[in-house]
Amino acid sequence: MPHDRKFRFGVMAPRAESARQYREDARKWETLGYSTLFVPDHFVDHPLAPIPAMAMVAEATTTLRVGALVLGNDYKHPVVLAREAATLDLLSDGRLELGLGAGWMTVDYEKAGLVLDPPGVRVDRLAESIAVVKGLFADGEFSFDGKHYQISDLDGGPRPVQRPIPILVGGGAKRVLSLAAQEADIVGINANLRRGQAEHPDAAQSLSAAATDQKLAWVREAAGARFADLEIQQYAGFVHFTDDRESLAAAMAPAFDVTPEVALETPIAIVGTVEQMIEDLLARRERWQMSYVVVDDAVAEPFAPVVERLAGT
Repeated sequence: MPHDRKFRFGVMAPRAESARQYREDARKWETLGYSTLFVPDHFVDHPLAPIPAMAMVAEATTTLRVGALVLGNDYKHPVVLAREAATLDLLSDGRLELGLGAGWMTVDYEKAGLVLDPPGVRVDRLAESIAVVKGLFADGEFSFDGKHYQISDLDGGPRPVQRPIPILVGGGAKRVLSLAAQEADIVGINANLRRGQAEHPDAAQSLSAAATDQKLAWVREAAGARFADLEIQQYAGFVHFTDDRESLAAAMAPAFDVTPEVALETPIAIVGTVEQMIEDLLARRERWQMSYVVVDDAVAEPFAPVVERLAGT
């Protein structure tokens, strides 16, 4: 069924000072009109474990959806993940968005003592993991004989409320975006993180408007007829309110190796007044079909006027 491309917004919430604060923040964001609370999955600089954090938020709220942005596939076997995800979907009355990724942050692997395989191997393993998870969400026994995973006559359970649970896959390279286009319901258009560091110049330059055009072309090509059904998501990691965005754009431009005017087009940045932000988001939806925007918890409250104006439209 074609996606309606109506705006919705998520909050990335990787930390908690206390249980009370986390619950209160979740309820506040729900009241402000945010659709989803997301938790990242890294061992460094993001202390909360996604599954229990999402479960707590689901219990503390009534309509707020929960998701991971995204679960590192190498950190959890897909049989374990499928059971935890189905349980969370059941106990949240169908509010889970299952974000899955191949893993990319070098320091995560180094500090945890995990083997960091080449990108192609990690994406192959992610593709198999998605197949296993989908198979275990379905009714009846499931078997799978892959290169990385072998499942034998396993009847997965419990059964999730959502049939199917929405799967979110994001990326910045052709292979993973093609996989997302073919297997996910939500496609995140991200930086190309092949260097394993978000701060690498290659990652910044891969977020330019021209690079985003190319990523959407890959998604369209791989998705074929199902492109119309996909929801396109963007994590906007740089949100800044200012009456002088031209000066800020001049400072941003060197990182993307573009002019200041072009720098303002990069979808990772939402810069300016509320009216300018709204204008940019509408333009990005027109150009890239991006209707699902995620911002950090630190800016979620000041960003609420944008959410109020655009959510559901």
